[in-house]
Amino acid sequence: MKSILKNITNIIIILLFLLFFTILSYSIFKLNILPTKYLIIGFSVLILVTIVLLFGIFSKKHKAFRTLSFIIMLLLTVFSCFTINYLNNTYNFINSTQNKYDTLNYSVIVLKDSNYTSIDNLKDKTVSYLNDSYNLDINNELNSKITYREELVDDFTKMVSLLNNKDTDAIVLEDSYLTLIEEEDTTFYNNIKVIYTFQIKVKTHEESDDTIITQEPFILYISGIDQYGNVNTVRGRSDVNQLVVVNPKTNHILLVNTPRDYYVRLAGTIGLKDKLTHAGIYGINKSIDTLEDLYDININHYLRVNFNTLVKVVDVIGGIDVYSDKTFNSFHIKGWTVSKGLNHFNGKEALAYSRERYAYIDGDHHRGRNQQDVITAIINKITTSKVLISKYNSILNVLDGSFQTDISTSGITSFIKYQLDKMPSWKVESIAVSGYNSYNYTYSMGYNYKLYVMESDYDSIETAKEKIKEVLNES
Repeated sequence: MKSILKNITNIIIILLFLLFFTILSYSIFKLNILPTKYLIIGFSVLILVTIVLLFGIFSKKHKAFRTLSFIIMLLLTVFSCFTINYLNNTYNFINSTQNKYDTLNYSVIVLKDSNYTSIDNLKDKTVSYLNDSYNLDINNELNSKITYREELVDDFTKMVSLLNNKDTDAIVLEDSYLTLIEEEDTTFYNNIKVIYTFQIKVKTHEESDDTIITQEPFILYISGIDQYGNVNTVRGRSDVNQLVVVNPKTNHILLVNTPRDYYVRLAGTIGLKDKLTHAGIYGINKSIDTLEDLYDININHYLRVNFNTLVKVVDVIGGIDVYSDKTFNSFHIKGWTVSKGLNHFNGKEALAYSRERYAYIDGDHHRGRNQQDVITAIINKITTSKVLISKYNSILNVLDGSFQTDISTSGITSFIKYQLDKMPSWKVESIAVSGYNSYNYTYSMGYNYKLYVMESDYDSIETAKEKIKEVLNES
């Protein structure tokens, strides 16, 4: 009887081992990040070990060898479970960045002292909204609730004036516009009320690009928006505008930073120029097209992140250490002081430090350097400690919904595989276009507000253009 139970136990462990080994093999091939040479070596070793363990478990002469084989097979089964979990989380995370739709949040706004309290009160009234690519969606949404008089407006600041002057009964604005108005007019929210909200689903930017990123030079645009929440459900100003020019032939990377307040012409607009950061309000397409026009380039892919990304990552890895070249009181966290020298930041503090510009004479330029220091500190914390192993699943979980890219899953995994296979040593250079401080009217805010801008230095733009071409054409 004892012998039968032992045999049944052995068979169960063997079946579990073979089951999880099969699932592990499937997960590895599905993720597809390991180079062929590593797969051959890895599976050859695993198959050899499996044969030895099977032989050991059924060995009748060597009890110690049989016991050891049983224990090793049990440990390998448990190890396979954890590895499968890691691989599946990685695959799901990469897939989560591939969202093909954004969700835009809209508000129907009326004056606070009006008698309107719900969408039903606007029946046969005048409702104003932007004459843009989403006005038909807005019209369909409102028509499903009430009949009304539509007024299309080309300038969203004009809509605010229409409402304040009582020339329209209500206006409809997407959340990012509300954020922009609030920054420039702190009394706006005191005078209005929201009586209805709804959402519109729109397609994200998709490049019809067939560049093989492991073999051909490409340009990646990194956009960091000044909003919290799921990156697929919010829009906002693009505070970080980094071009990453990658040449896999020569293992050369060029980082090109464009200040958020750079005074440029937004793609497809006429009249006033605008801050580059405002392009993000109109969606990732506008930011991409504007930078393509500015540098006379083709951006192959983009990566979009938000405030959540930085805060969550820094917190989950236990904070970061960053050196500050001066002592200053933070503009973004009241009562918090950054000391000259080494500082330990949590997520909220790292974000505030990355956004700081008022404490520096050179404003945006220094902010760009601070952002690079924070990114470097995160990389150092992850790569020089055990945090990546111990916090791997936690890092993936907190980053869920914080990234958006149009690089396909196969494109991402192929680049990881390329890195593991070739182990290239990348040469990284950084440049930034420059300008001078000024105040001017902007396309987004019209002639109602004169905003701080950075007037473009055309010589630095031409220098950046030449450097980008140089890296792309290396062979």
